[in-house]
Order: sequence, then structure tokens, then C-alpha cells
Amino acid sequence: MGTDRTDLAVTTLPSGRRVVTDRVPGAASVTVLALVGVGGRDEPAAQAGVSHFLEHLLCKGSEGRSSTEVAEEVDSRGGDLDAFTDRERTAVQLRVPAHDLGFAVDLVGDLVLHPAVRPDEVEVERRVILEELAQALDDPEDRAHTLTNAALYGDHPLAREIIGDRTTLRALDPDRIAAFHRAEYHPGAMVVAVAGAVDHQRIVDMVAAWDATDPAHPGSTLAPRALPAARPRSSQVVRQGGEQVSLVLSWPLGPVDQPTRLPLAVLAHILGGGPASRLFRTVRDERGLAYAVDASLALYSDVGHLTAFAACSPEAVASVRATIAAEVERLATEGPTDREVEVAIGYVAGSSTLALEDAGTRAWWAAIGELERGGARPAPEWIEAYRRVTVDDVRAVARRLAQDPTVVAVGPVPRRTRL
Repeated sequence: MGTDRTDLAVTTLPSGRRVVTDRVPGAASVTVLALVGVGGRDEPAAQAGVSHFLEHLLCKGSEGRSSTEVAEEVDSRGGDLDAFTDRERTAVQLRVPAHDLGFAVDLVGDLVLHPAVRPDEVEVERRVILEELAQALDDPEDRAHTLTNAALYGDHPLAREIIGDRTTLRALDPDRIAAFHRAEYHPGAMVVAVAGAVDHQRIVDMVAAWDATDPAHPGSTLAPRALPAARPRSSQVVRQGGEQVSLVLSWPLGPVDQPTRLPLAVLAHILGGGPASRLFRTVRDERGLAYAVDASLALYSDVGHLTAFAACSPEAVASVRATIAAEVERLATEGPTDREVEVAIGYVAGSSTLALEDAGTRAWWAAIGELERGGARPAPEWIEAYRRVTVDDVRAVARRLAQDPTVVAVGPVPRRTRL
């Protein structure tokens, strides 16, 4: 079944695997992205970190290609192979010159469908990931955000560190990792997106060839996810050495559906998305309390939260916390101004337009739209949807912030400081 939408085309193969192309005439490169709707949220507690562990192995080779062969094949073409994991998805992406399209589709399919979970490489990557975990624990900002998720989501899988922990990482062996891959990487959970100077039917034919070698069960779909329970506001201080305190304030947003995502993105930019934002202006420009201050959204398939972050001196922690909380309270009760919404929409739409010059961004947008947002849409349609966000839309989502924040501080916090 195929559907054309301007330069965007979508086909669902008989296996359930979806193929999306975004044609960019004249593009010198092509990006092939395999997006799987499985991440840290979907793991058994005893196997926390298995998605991320598998992601590392996906770039180490396949049953028929060694890690050295993969590295040499990609390097010899000037390509860029990357992979990542978050709480709800895993991806492998390869960017190459346009004339190497066939190689890119073949390699990505081989890596994603037939990863080589070799015992020796599992042990090497285990050591690498344990070092990655140690680095994250040593980074005050990273640790503050990890503790924030734990405070917001409690014993729900969204609370866990994507990397896993030392206990689960040491318990993951090749058999468990391979079993997770067989169970979760089925066609119905995967979107293959290709952006560049491509022909849709040619891509469909190449990806359809994957199914002849894929042992996964045809027609499988993503498993339902459990909603996290609401939790009371809390505060936590982790005192450790350093020059600055990493301070995170967060507000749960409750259920998040598609219509609220765009106003929330505008709201986050108004609060702390750039030099014109409220937090940048009040915390940095007017009071000089911090160099780094921003706000960001964490939006999952069903819920989300807004976070404000600042890195400041120990003496400024209380003032920064109070200033951020006051700005959010004012935004929740009074709402944004017309000009703030206008500027924020202009930024989001403008920066998104600039991002369209990158084939990787176009592939990502197409894949996310198809996997999670009711179907892929041409990028200009998403941008136009931002332009239709109204002041009332943003004021409605801002009211969700009318609550006390959860606060986490990591660093040399003075004993007398109260959060």
C-alpha cells in the first residue's frame, strides 16, 4: 500500500515494516534511518539497559560482517554511521554520498536485522558502557537529570537510567541480548526512512528484500505501555565537590496528546529556549546569577514533563531556584504575551526550516511522524502547524505548570540552603 504526499511517500510492506522517503532533488548525500519503537521504557527491570547495550552492538557488525569490515566499508565512502537509544526508541542511521545509496540500505538492514552478538564483543562493549555509566554519574548535570526522572516517575520504567545500572549490565549476556532483539525488533515496530535524491519505489524494493532474510514475526505491532502514576512534589540534594551546583526544577505535564505538543514546544522556548526567553533574561541578563540556564521538554508517547536547568555558584542556588519558580508561576497564572508567542513561533518555525537542509533531519522527522504521530507528513506541513499555534493554545498548556516543582540539586550545596 503506497501513499504519496508531495515529495514524501509511504509504503507499508506485507510484513508490517513501513518505508518512508523524503525526496530532495539534487541532494549530494542520502541518509538511511532505521527507527525501532523500543527503548529503555520497554525493558524488564532485570534487563535495564539492554536496548542501549544492543545499540552499541548494532554498529559492531552483523553475522556476515565483522566490526572492522563495517568500519572500513563506511570510512572508504566518507560515510557517517551512528546509533542512539532513548526511553522509547532505538535507531541506526547512515549518511553517505548519494551514489552509495544501495550500499547504505543493505548495510543498515544487515546491522539492524542480523546483529552479531559475539561474546568477545559483548565483553568489550560491557566495559565501554560501564565507563559511560561512570562518566554519567560523575557529571553533576547528567546526574541531576537522572535523579529528576527518578523523582518524577518513581518505580515506573521511565524513571530508570537508559544506560542501566552496574548490576543489570553485568548480568546481560549474549543470549539475553539476542533474545531481546528477536522479541522486539519485529517489522511492525520498525520504520525505515530515507531522505535525499531518491526514488521511492527503488527504496521499497530494496527494503522489501530485507523481509526474505528477517526471521521476525510478520505483522507484529508495538506493545502497549503502562502510564506512570502521579507523584507528589519532592526535593533532593546530592552534595559533592566542584565549583558549581547543577540545579533542576521540573513540572509534570500529565497526559500529552498530539494537539498539545506544539503549544508545549512554544511554551518551553518562551521560558528558556534562547536569549529572548524569560529565564535567560531574568536569571542571566538582569541578575547575573548563572551563565548556563535553559528550559526543555521531555515528551514521551503519553506523558511528559518540563524542566528548567541552571548551573550556578553555591551561594546563588537559593536565588536561582526562587527566580525560576517565580517566572514559571507567573507564566502559569498570567500566561505569555502575544509578542512572546510570536517570537517563539518564529524561532521554532525558522530553525525548523533551516534544519530541512540536512537530509538526516528530514529522515528523522519522517520516521518519527510515521512511527509515533499518526503518519508521516511533509516537513513544511509540520512547520505550518507551528505557525497556527495561538496565544490561547499556549496559555492553556501553561496552566499545567500551576504547581510546586520537583527540585534536584547536585554539587557543593551549602548546608543552610533550603530547596
